[in-house]
Amino acid sequence: MKDRSHDEAMAELFQADPPYAAALMVEVERDGDAHELAILERQLSAAFAASGTDPAS
Repeated sequence: MKDRSHDEAMAELFQADPPYAAALMVEVERDGDAHELAILERQLSAAFAASGTDPAS
C-alpha cells in the first residue's frame, strides 16, 4: 500500500465528490477558525486548481 499525506487523500475525496467539497467549505467559512479554513483551502486548491474545476458549480 502506498503511503500518502492527509492532504492528498482529502484532495482525492474532494475530486470524487465536488458537492461535498462545496458544502464543507460553506460550513468551515461559517463555523470554522482561520487555521481550519487555511487547511481546507490548501486541500481544495490541490484538488481543483490543476483541473480548473470549481467545486461550487
